[in-house]
Amino acid sequence: MAPVDIDRDFLYPLLSLISAASLLYLAYLWALPKPIPGIPYDKSAKNSLLGNFSDIQAYVRETKRFRPWLTTHIRRHNSPLTQVWLGPFTKPALVLTDFQESYDILIRRHKEFDKALSNLAAFSSIVKDAQISMFGSDHRYKGNKELARDVMTPGFLHEVSAPEIYKKTQTLIALWTLKTQLANGRPFFAKNDLSDMVMDIVSAAAFGLDESMSTTNDQLVALNAHSEEFSANADGPVDFPRVPHKPEMTALLDLTDHVGAQFKNPFPELVHYFRLLTHPTLSASYALKDRWIHDEIEKALPRLQRGESETRSAMDQFLQREIQIAAKENRKPNFHSGRIYDELVQYFIAGHDTTTTAISWLVKNIADHPDSQEKLRAALRTAYATAYEEGRQPTVEEICRTTIPYHDAVIEECLRYNSPVAVVARQTTVNTTLLGYEIPKGTMLIIIWDGPDFTEPPMPLADGVRSETSKRVRERWNPDDIRLFKPERWLKVDEKGNEYFDSQAGPMLAFALGPRACFGRRLAYLKMRIILTLLVWNFKFHKLPEELSSREAHEEITTPPVQCYVSLSKADPRL
Repeated sequence: MAPVDIDRDFLYPLLSLISAASLLYLAYLWALPKPIPGIPYDKSAKNSLLGNFSDIQAYVRETKRFRPWLTTHIRRHNSPLTQVWLGPFTKPALVLTDFQESYDILIRRHKEFDKALSNLAAFSSIVKDAQISMFGSDHRYKGNKELARDVMTPGFLHEVSAPEIYKKTQTLIALWTLKTQLANGRPFFAKNDLSDMVMDIVSAAAFGLDESMSTTNDQLVALNAHSEEFSANADGPVDFPRVPHKPEMTALLDLTDHVGAQFKNPFPELVHYFRLLTHPTLSASYALKDRWIHDEIEKALPRLQRGESETRSAMDQFLQREIQIAAKENRKPNFHSGRIYDELVQYFIAGHDTTTTAISWLVKNIADHPDSQEKLRAALRTAYATAYEEGRQPTVEEICRTTIPYHDAVIEECLRYNSPVAVVARQTTVNTTLLGYEIPKGTMLIIIWDGPDFTEPPMPLADGVRSETSKRVRERWNPDDIRLFKPERWLKVDEKGNEYFDSQAGPMLAFALGPRACFGRRLAYLKMRIILTLLVWNFKFHKLPEELSSREAHEEITTPPVQCYVSLSKADPRL
């Protein structure tokens, strides 16, 4: 048999093509998602270079939200721990919805689980020198905590923050009293007013601003000036006119929105630089923010350098602390450091967004649950009996020093039922274990608390797989009523028969826990305490028709309601 004569001009290209195809196939196999052994995942995602990215994007296009997709993934696998691939060519991220294990990670294992890089990247686009943008191991982190430590002390909160909260809430009450008269029983949109009030509170507490910078007061003055021209005869909610924010406030709100946009993208740094190039107003907001803070610091310095000891704002506190730190380090104070600027902006962004969302849900929940609202109003009138008898508002001092268990329970239940931020991301700093699985260093862990074990019955999990430090059984909610709004779940009775509020009554992570928990947690509770007291003291919040009381939320840094309308009447005609 004669040998086959192979055309080399054909053979070499063929071999090259086979080799290239083989290399491409090997590269494809290498690039496919690699799951952590044992932890549930979507098989379709494992076999796609995009991982779960396509499914996530389809969900976001349909719902405009991402975070509920994580809860859906957990339910689909009926497991408190799953793994997902959030983008192409990424390592798996873990999703956890188990309070007992989450508590252990945040409180006892925080050295193994630091803040996630993606979260830090989202905030660092705006405040790269603030502690919210730093790993705990960052050499700057301790110094930032030292700079800002005093603004969450009881003394600062009660002497500086509380009076501003009280004053700005009274301005909102005046605005809503006028709107209630003009609306003549019809509902009106409340979220913008709540946002303005919280912005006034936070900016006054941060920078010591006077009433001339109050957006709520601007709205009140404008509405008073044109109230005779206003008519509320049409059906449906009243659309009250609004005046624009001052440029400085607009700049801070633009930057806050920019941070929120970063959280919706798996590549926040790329999105940040792209938006800087394509959104001229964003660059302008950066520049205005820096100029404004510079000017406010320059206004405050002469007073501080004269030795006036009165602290009027967080900015005053930061500057005084910088003087002390500089003296200790034998250097000149740097009053215009990136650290001071960014800590101030962080104070504004975190304080405004979280509280606005929390108060918006508070307002909706007390309207949707009139029995709880009436019970709260009765508790307030009993606690502030003298104020009620005299037909006046409770003072800020009375509110701060009076403990009302049911009032605390309503706030806590609102935070459980509609948490402003229902997710926190951590990242493993070492190779470790979680629920019996080996987890490599650098793995993202997403802890969620708006699903199983928090607002619905828990997923099955054997205690034998827990870490040693998490085996202590913690309180769990009754699965029969876990989906209900029920402030009473936070109340207990002591041996003397006295009712008290128990913050440890069951699973709760509204502000996270541990060393990297929300820095402004105490301030947030103080704001909610004063605001809720004064709103319920002054107004009855009437239940709204279904078309104005949707429970739908949208995603920013936090998760505010899409609809936040109110229909009000005076709770006490004497006020």
